[in-house]
Amino acid sequence: MALAMWKSVTRGMFLAAVMTGAMGCPRTATFTVTRPAMLNASAVGNTMSMGPIAVPRGAPQDMQAAAEITADLQNRISHSLNAQIRLLAAGGGVVITGAILGNDYGERQEVVDRTCTRSVPVGNGQFRAENYACRDLRRIGVASAQIQFQITHGQSGEVLFNQTYQDSRTVTTVGIRSAYENRDPAFIDGGALLHNVRTDLVEHFAHVILPWQENVTVVFEDCDGENRCREGYNLVQAGNLAAAEPLFTQVIGEYAAPGSTVPPNLAERVGEAFYNRGITRSYLGRYSLAVADLTRAIALRPDESEWNAQLENARQMARDQESLRQQGAAQNETQNVQQAGTP
Repeated sequence: MALAMWKSVTRGMFLAAVMTGAMGCPRTATFTVTRPAMLNASAVGNTMSMGPIAVPRGAPQDMQAAAEITADLQNRISHSLNAQIRLLAAGGGVVITGAILGNDYGERQEVVDRTCTRSVPVGNGQFRAENYACRDLRRIGVASAQIQFQITHGQSGEVLFNQTYQDSRTVTTVGIRSAYENRDPAFIDGGALLHNVRTDLVEHFAHVILPWQENVTVVFEDCDGENRCREGYNLVQAGNLAAAEPLFTQVIGEYAAPGSTVPPNLAERVGEAFYNRGITRSYLGRYSLAVADLTRAIALRPDESEWNAQLENARQMARDQESLRQQGAAQNETQNVQQAGTP
């Protein structure tokens, strides 16, 4: 049984909006969006099992890392955004295994000679600058991890996914040695640093098997200073996109009909209103209407090159929604604002 794979590249469904910017200027809204997993496991019942995370080197820290990765993935699967996915101890539709190929932390010391300066009193409240030799002591800690993840079909044993993830992180602390100051570089928690690198790698892999969320920022236009666009955006800020949409429609007015001719002196106002309504409709899940609005907006304002990206985003959101639906992860209520407002 073949499983379908998707890679989502833009926005899905949103949960929150935040306003920035001044009156009379474009405003931005930040949305938390849900993207589909790359792997659609619905064909095998949306069930998953964790197999072993191998430790080829046999090092104790690698064995601990394998246990942490297993627990992390089990927790993510059990609390997935897709409530249809179930974690089974054995016999899952897909089985996730892996191997710790690298899991290392090391430190080195560097000494850098330089000239420091201090103020020396010379009387009558006056000071002079005095140079003296000093040394910077640098402690440099580097954590690196390399983890292989593999997904196999639970029944056939077919390998559906096999990829190695690797990354590293560096932290530097600085001390000093001189005739006037002696300070050692601060301690670096290498274990915690290495743990964070591994967690990031697991996060990247988790996007393959589970829906995930990401913050994105969208610009809303001011419609050439039109008050109803500002009021509409304020409603977006308050999380009420359904009420904002008709305000943008009012600004469009008589030019809403396809093929209607917009006078050149109104192209900015009407084009930006179409754009705002298209963005709003995108995040209300009305994708075909959003695409139509954004297409009209671009026709009226062809120099707004960034609007083309929003048009493609609306199309991608429709594809993402279909992927989520097929995965069993899409629910109507997730398309509506659940929380909004300024921080």
